Amino acid sequence: MKAFPKFDYQGIEYDLTHLTAFSCDYIQPAKSDGTAEKRYRCIIEFSTHCFTRGENKRKGEKLSDIESALHYVTAKETRIFCFERYQVSKMLPQIMREISRNKCYFTSADDKFLTISVTDKNGKKVDYEIYFSLQRAKSPKHDVHIYINSAYIRDGDYKENHGTKVRRKPVGFFVLLHNTLINKRIKRPK
Repeated sequence: MKAFPKFDYQGIEYDLTHLTAFSCDYIQPAKSDGTAEKRYRCIIEFSTHCFTRGENKRKGEKLSDIESALHYVTAKETRIFCFERYQVSKMLPQIMREISRNKCYFTSADDKFLTISVTDKNGKKVDYEIYFSLQRAKSPKHDVHIYINSAYIRDGDYKENHGTKVRRKPVGFFVLLHNTLINKRIKRPK
């Protein structure tokens, strides 16, 4: 997989090589019931949504309202380069290397997500939401392909519907990997 092209704005270059796809092995420890240790060889890939944002429809924002120098253009879409998402995205590779230590949750779209507390630019703890999907890898070098669909700090501009807190159900990361590998549908807990 190739790296995202760097982004230039007002003479400053924003390097995106930290979001180049990489391989990562996750090791599920052996269990006391005699179940052996299991290794999952994964490829982790990131989307542009990890460092760009869409128009804020709540505020009636249109792409044409945004300075064109901030447009990040790909063959699929044009989005807005987001300095905050870019800054926080530098932590994504390490977060994904350690994802098996955290609980994952279902979203309404049946993708999975993970929430990590991070410190924002003002020194305040905030929730960094990472949305990802899994599928069996096509490469014989990997078992599972993990695609990071989006990642951002939840703020007032991107609140959940009507400001109500959605009760999310946890699912173990190794359950996600195992079920993906054996083509077993991952059911949302009730």
